[in-house]
Amino acid sequence: MKIVFFFVLLVISFFKVNAQLSDLHYLPPLKQGNTAPIVAQTIYLSTPEVDSFVVDVFRGTSTVAIASLTVSNGAPAELGAPIIPDGFNDITLVSNANTGVVLDNAGLRFRSRGGEDFYVNYRGNSQNQATSLTTKGRSALGTAFKWGGIPARANMNGSLSSTLGIMATEDGTVVTISGYDPACTFRLRADRAGITDDTITRTLQANESFVLEAVRRDQPAANEVGWLGASITSNNNIVISNGGMNVGVNAALTSIDAGIDQPVPENRLGTEYVFVRGNGTNETEFPLIIATEDGTDIFVNGGTIPIATIDNGEFFEIPTSNYSNPIATSAPGANMYVATNKDVYAYQVLAGSESVATIGLNFIAPVNCLLPNELNNISNITDIAGETLNGGITIIASTSTPNANILVFDGVDGTSPVALPGEVNVLGTTDWKTFFIPGLTGNVSVQSTGPIAVGFFATSGVRGVAGYFSGFDTVPDIDLQITTPGCIDRVSGVASITIVGEAFDGYQWFRDGVAISGETN
Repeated sequence: MKIVFFFVLLVISFFKVNAQLSDLHYLPPLKQGNTAPIVAQTIYLSTPEVDSFVVDVFRGTSTVAIASLTVSNGAPAELGAPIIPDGFNDITLVSNANTGVVLDNAGLRFRSRGGEDFYVNYRGNSQNQATSLTTKGRSALGTAFKWGGIPARANMNGSLSSTLGIMATEDGTVVTISGYDPACTFRLRADRAGITDDTITRTLQANESFVLEAVRRDQPAANEVGWLGASITSNNNIVISNGGMNVGVNAALTSIDAGIDQPVPENRLGTEYVFVRGNGTNETEFPLIIATEDGTDIFVNGGTIPIATIDNGEFFEIPTSNYSNPIATSAPGANMYVATNKDVYAYQVLAGSESVATIGLNFIAPVNCLLPNELNNISNITDIAGETLNGGITIIASTSTPNANILVFDGVDGTSPVALPGEVNVLGTTDWKTFFIPGLTGNVSVQSTGPIAVGFFATSGVRGVAGYFSGFDTVPDIDLQITTPGCIDRVSGVASITIVGEAFDGYQWFRDGVAISGETN
């Protein structure tokens, strides 16, 4: 019995040092198309730590910091121009010349000097586009991933672009990209179809990077979605970012925007997800599921018959009509519950407004009772690299948490209370409820006594951004103590086992994987 509990505590300790709220973050470079591309870029650092600390920022393989930022909960930090120049700066966004080749001077890593935890949120904008990406800290490190993003369907082949950025964390890292449509072509410097291999292998040293771009202009139809679900594997830990910097979902229109995010490796995925609809229309609001194993069944809103069954590397777009809301399925804040029989990548395509040109991309974390109970904070939520957009958040919360225990704050100092709107129940599960809160400003934080997941959105005109801040955070400190002396009686099974430490709104004890009726204290 003592050995079993020791194992449980080891698992919890392991996840506590591998979190989105982390002391170390990587931001691999990406590639964008050339039509109205992202220009201004700012990286926002925030933390729940009250006392200030220093974060050093390194470019590529350099061991000399390009910036040292002081961060605290009351004073988030920003890093932009001139250290992060506009446009194709070959740091965060690479030029044609640096695409398809190994780079030693691109990408960023952020490290706190004293091991303090913080968030890193990249935001960029141009006259017609905006985007956001939240790094996942040490949780992003792994050796097996799937390439995610938004199908490149818009009627603008001259600019549509899907991208994958990879950074190595150790010397001698061999990275292999495979499983994409063999008809796909990828950029090699100026040549849009310079890479045609069915499998791509590159060797990277620590902190080197490699960027792929699948261009639609004059390229095979396979470049629309053929890269989606491709496998990225390595012998040492890597970090990836992916998505589209010039991408649109309506094949009849030229409307495009940018949608990117940073996923975690396959061993950190799950089988239960809740999506909260944004402000878009049916064509711009849908979940996208990528399988990591053959025979992956996808169930929606508690259904017992799978809406689809897909194999390793395949993807499925869940129809928008499956969003559920007592008011209307098309209302902002409608939700959808998705369960699978095997671990999957879950992305959400959503929009800041009814304009098809305001799409964004969120990598969604699986829901579970070990989600964090605090997000503190999203800094300057309406500021997207110098442009002011209208901002808001979505919240997924445990139904065992009273609404009165979920507190939202915004404002310059992040202490102004925000009225919590009515909850939206999640069809198919009794475990979760959701909230949709627009019109926020300044530094936004959410506090709860139970598990929560928080996303944010912002929009203005034809620009929209989305970001997901929760799901790979610290796990609650659960300490199990056997208070009955000696061993548990083999006949009666009588013993006293107590949880000490943090207090939670609810508990459920299990024996041999089966819930014990009534044992909820």
